[in-house]
Amino acid sequence: MKPKRYGFVMEAIEPVAHGDTLTGIDNATNTRLFMRSTMLVRGIPMRVPDISENALRTVVFRVPLALHLLGALGIEKGTLPQAVTNLLFSGGNMASGAKSPSDEIELGHRIRGLYPGLELLGGAVDAFILPRSRLRLAAWPVAREFRWALEHVAPHLAEEAERVSVFDLLSEEVRTRGTGTESEGNQMLYQYEVLAAGAKFFVELTLEAATSPAAEAAVAVALDHWDGYFGGQARQGRGRMEVRDAKLPKPDAYLEHVEVYAEAMKAGLLDGTLGTGKVVCGP
Repeated sequence: MKPKRYGFVMEAIEPVAHGDTLTGIDNATNTRLFMRSTMLVRGIPMRVPDISENALRTVVFRVPLALHLLGALGIEKGTLPQAVTNLLFSGGNMASGAKSPSDEIELGHRIRGLYPGLELLGGAVDAFILPRSRLRLAAWPVAREFRWALEHVAPHLAEEAERVSVFDLLSEEVRTRGTGTESEGNQMLYQYEVLAAGAKFFVELTLEAATSPAAEAAVAVALDHWDGYFGGQARQGRGRMEVRDAKLPKPDAYLEHVEVYAEAMKAGLLDGTLGTGKVVCGP
């Protein structure tokens, strides 16, 4: 069996703010730079505007699946153990000084079998890391600097990519932070880079051959429940995206799984056992 690949285009219908994690605000211009990655451009290493695949996993897949699951099971977020909330919404983390149980592998597979979203995206409970996620995710701006990559993964976009440089899509916005009036001296200007509305990104999803039908279908459920915002400054409308040309699995297998196993899934989240019979996510 071969891995399965799906893909879609995200088109910005508002400018996108997505801060660079390497430079942060500590850079020569005092402007928060747009996210960048290192690549060769005409043989020269450069840091080129790009988007974070890790952020995509969280914003477009993990959080929408978590919200959908809680809604489908009738669970209020505040009623869950904190470790379970962390697992669903951010992937979780191991507790300090925790010792892995001898049946770690068995427990991990039982958890993944009951919760297809965790099979898809992985995570960590108190004492161990779940078996690795089934989903591999990569993304490329549809721009001249990325044409060489798009020729391999999305050749139908290569010609369009040649028409614009990603640097031509960059601009800066200035906002005011603070309270009170300008005369009171409480206002502060801050500046950040954005990519222009109309910028496009091709997102490729690769699923391991052994991915269960329910975990595969979870991809479609996540996209359907994503609110369409990516990056920062969302309160000001920045980062609004539209999904185009989506080639995705059908959602049915995931929705049916949640319906059939709703009682067990709900109990496992509320008591922190995740269906294993042992508390793996403490309060």
